[in-house]
Amino acid sequence: MVTRAVTARVRRWIGAPPALDRSRAARSAVAFGLCFGVVTAVAGVHAGVFAALGCYIDAYGARDPYRRRGPLLALLSLGFLLAIVAGSLAAGNVWAMTAVLAVVAFTATLLVRTLRLSGPGSYFVVLVTAMAAFLPPVSIADTVVRAGYFAIGVAVSWLSAMAGRLVRPYAPEERSVAAALRSAAAFAAAAGRDTAGRDAAGSPTSGVHAVRRRAYTAAHGAWEALDDARGRRGAPAPRLLVLYALMMRLEGMLDAVQDAVQDAVQDAVQDAAERGGPVPAGWAPWLRDAAVAVQAGRTPASPPVTAEASGSAPPRGAPDPGASAEAGLRAAGAALWPVPLPARKRRRDVVRLVLSSASPAPTIALRVGLSVAVGTVLGWVLPLMHPAWVAVGAAAALQGGQGLQPSQRVGARFVGTVGGVLVTVLVAQVYRPGVWPTVAVATVVHGVSRGLPPSAVRARTLLNTPVALLLVDAAYVSGPGLGPLAAYRLLDLTLGLCLGMAAVLLVPGVPPRRVRAAVSAAVAATGPAVRERLRTGAVDPPTEGAAWQRTAELWTMHASLPDLEARVTGTAERIWPVLLAVRRLLCWNVLAAPAAPAPDDARRVGGFLDVLADAATAGPPGVAGPRPALPPAPRTPEPIRAPDLHRRLTALRSALEDPAPASRGAGPPRAAG
Repeated sequence: MVTRAVTARVRRWIGAPPALDRSRAARSAVAFGLCFGVVTAVAGVHAGVFAALGCYIDAYGARDPYRRRGPLLALLSLGFLLAIVAGSLAAGNVWAMTAVLAVVAFTATLLVRTLRLSGPGSYFVVLVTAMAAFLPPVSIADTVVRAGYFAIGVAVSWLSAMAGRLVRPYAPEERSVAAALRSAAAFAAAAGRDTAGRDAAGSPTSGVHAVRRRAYTAAHGAWEALDDARGRRGAPAPRLLVLYALMMRLEGMLDAVQDAVQDAVQDAVQDAAERGGPVPAGWAPWLRDAAVAVQAGRTPASPPVTAEASGSAPPRGAPDPGASAEAGLRAAGAALWPVPLPARKRRRDVVRLVLSSASPAPTIALRVGLSVAVGTVLGWVLPLMHPAWVAVGAAAALQGGQGLQPSQRVGARFVGTVGGVLVTVLVAQVYRPGVWPTVAVATVVHGVSRGLPPSAVRARTLLNTPVALLLVDAAYVSGPGLGPLAAYRLLDLTLGLCLGMAAVLLVPGVPPRRVRAAVSAAVAATGPAVRERLRTGAVDPPTEGAAWQRTAELWTMHASLPDLEARVTGTAERIWPVLLAVRRLLCWNVLAAPAAPAPDDARRVGGFLDVLADAATAGPPGVAGPRPALPPAPRTPEPIRAPDLHRRLTALRSALEDPAPASRGAGPPRAAG
């Protein structure tokens, strides 16, 4: 009994084993092993280590469409090369090393966030720069040779990352859409159980909120992938149109499911006649089957007809039941494209947005640069065996594991490092690995670590620690051995993690005014979109796209809050109901059938949203923030031509006013896949 209880507690502490992306793991292992093994065989293990370090670029871009992945990885590869050359040239001079590592850390963090390149931020850029800087100084000729070996690993990893484009050019977008379909299926299934188990007051009796949040998070990730995949000119590719039409259909289903399961706060202000009907039983199975088909690169069967399932009109964008699934989806996509995707932004507009006060990127970059600079100085001054890990630990404390607060990330990395060190020490007690066992073990472990999801910070750290120790041990021809290296690795990385936490406390996170500005901007941009929809009876692409863009910026703020907060403030939880309410208003714009113009409704609803946008600047949502700025008892409009809007406008007002979050989520949004 005692053993069983201890085992159960350990399993709860470890958590469920993370899913492994076998395809990515195999590609990474082949590229890593090829570079490490061939260069080691030709030029020795010291050169092979630098080729292996170049393969660390495979940590980036895995979820980005090939259209943008190739150029961005090429740009990042150039940055890697410049960073390792700068680190090698600065070796031996503490102030030069400090300046180089601080500049590299700050610039790389800002660049990766500006480009929205998926991966662990600037962590691996700092790692390769720090390892080059803390190695013994070498001549310029040796630096060039070292960079050449590094370039081999970078080039092979780039080719490996782009090889899938030859077989399935839209595989990343298909994975994102499949993840959205799977999450929506879970939401529909949970909502079906929830609506069947309502109590007498109509309140939800089961925890459907966390499932809903994951569904909308996955849908947001899929829309980002489709936005990144489209070109600047010309018509979209047929496969992209199919995925786009599926996402429009998915939005209609999400909207209908959300109507079926209203939040408890909304239910309190509605009678039973205003609530959505039951979730059709066939939706969840179709969504699951569609996810399997899309993941495999096929087109799913025609979706269930909403009119037959729920008695309501089919949402805008539904395929023609008389056409084949492929042709119907293409036709539906061509009729709607590109709504609601925003207009393409110029590069300088993207840079201006990232550097603005509304962006969290400068704060995170400043924290990383400051902690890496202090870690470099301490690593030089203190009697440490491999002081580069101090700077690396400082960078690791502030990046990786989206949706984790710094303290949670530090805890996960520390536990993973302890586990990796223990494994390495046990191996070192048995035998000292030779060159080829080192190549083989490092290759396998590297591949497995790349196949783990981004959220598995603890497991990734546990696997990366032995690989780093094996590479360093191989680079030091007459080094101290794995045992002492592992012990100092734990000491150095712990010091770096502490520096990262200190930077979080010294550099403030998001000021409340920036949160208020992001919320107000999203609500303000929604006003013209809804107004034009009511005034003309049809969706207006420019205003709709601008509103979706502002909503995406609010989503970025919401997702970045855990990275920026030293303690739990609940701000992200208070933003989430506003984000959902704004998104529901914009979905109505797109999904509702064309209607007759209603200028009077447009004027009243637009004015009401302008009032809410002005009130949002008075304080963060909840905690009685915008409430004092609202006029006494402002009447929520009840559009005559669009009665469903009243419930959505009421939800937005409640999300801004109520002192408690209107929805109990399960933490911040995380990237799907």
